[in-house]
Amino acid sequence: MSLPLVFLYLFFPSSSVSINIKNNVCTKVASYHLAPISPDCRYNPDVLSDVQAMSQRHGYSFEKLPVTTDDGYILNIFKISSKNSVGDKLPVFVQHGIAENSGAWADKGNRSLAYRLVEEGHDVYLGNLRGSIFSNKHVKYSVNDPRYWNFNLDIMAANDLRSMLNFVAKSTGSKILYIGHSMGTTLSFMYSSEFSKEASQILQGIIALAPVGFLNGVPIIELARPIGIPLLDVLSVLHIRGLLYQEKIIHKLINVLCKNAVPEICYGFFSLATGPTKQFLPEDMLTFLSYWPSGLSIYQLKHYLQIGASKKFQKYDYGRIGNLKHYGSFKPPSYKLKDIKVPISLMYGENDILFRQKNVDRLFHEIGSHSKSKYAISAGRQGYSHIDFVYAKNLEDDLYQLMFDVLSSQMGSAK
Repeated sequence: MSLPLVFLYLFFPSSSVSINIKNNVCTKVASYHLAPISPDCRYNPDVLSDVQAMSQRHGYSFEKLPVTTDDGYILNIFKISSKNSVGDKLPVFVQHGIAENSGAWADKGNRSLAYRLVEEGHDVYLGNLRGSIFSNKHVKYSVNDPRYWNFNLDIMAANDLRSMLNFVAKSTGSKILYIGHSMGTTLSFMYSSEFSKEASQILQGIIALAPVGFLNGVPIIELARPIGIPLLDVLSVLHIRGLLYQEKIIHKLINVLCKNAVPEICYGFFSLATGPTKQFLPEDMLTFLSYWPSGLSIYQLKHYLQIGASKKFQKYDYGRIGNLKHYGSFKPPSYKLKDIKVPISLMYGENDILFRQKNVDRLFHEIGSHSKSKYAISAGRQGYSHIDFVYAKNLEDDLYQLMFDVLSSQMGSAK
């Protein structure tokens, strides 16, 4: 018998007290301190699980589909579908954000977007970008090799996203509906502008949740930029180019700390890092921290800081000589958002830490699609934060019904 369990039996010997040392989710933050005996707590097998186990546990079929990019990264797409029928609607490709993986779409039981899309009649394909725990292989390099991490947002859009979308389009013989969150929206803007004709042939529509395009005047970006870029340059020189990729160790450690020691600090972190939220449930805390953070390159972070500094939606800045080699000019070119022709819907939250109305309006204005819309998503009077698009307690009423309406509209639009 473990030492903590011995103490529980010593202090709570009465049979009226139910003890379960495996309890790992609580409806109240303070209850985590007494999770084994608190009536507010229970055991959730989805904590520190994986997408295959979660989806099968909740009654869905799962298939892992490997894709190798032109530059040698081995990615895994997760297909989730009904066990009882073939999806009778267009397939949906769902892309996670920065420092995340596809676990975010499958870890909330029947509130999970992946399962709700299946129930709506879609086969669902979850993308996993290079560096994340589900796509951390390369034909030549391991994640411990700094060369593995030599990529930025441009490369991820042109190689990862493009490879995965082409794979799904070819395997299904169908056009695809795309849903992205955070960096998943950034990559979709890059891909569908840079490969405009191809995107129009492959994608039936895009829904961008918490869209990240322009970052002008965003306080956290302005605060981080002066020290962030020089720090990232130092890390690059030191050959420290990948961050947070020892995910299994990190996630187990965070779960122990946030369950047993400092749940209040962990829970408060979400509002600090993603914007004020009252929608994030305490019981989702350890499931979220089972899949976040995920591995990422320092050049992803540097690219976002460059976008904030330039006030342009631009390609990666390699410096004057590097730019001349890559682009034939001393400065990096901007993406031509006017070349995006795919129907697109921007869904943003006014409490998102990266939100500025002028940036959303500029993004919307510059996108060239003739079929575009934008929506401010809120829970009552409170605008969504960055994390709420994936974890809000009332996703069904606040977001999903609108999303399903938009998807239906996009499916009905001219191909």
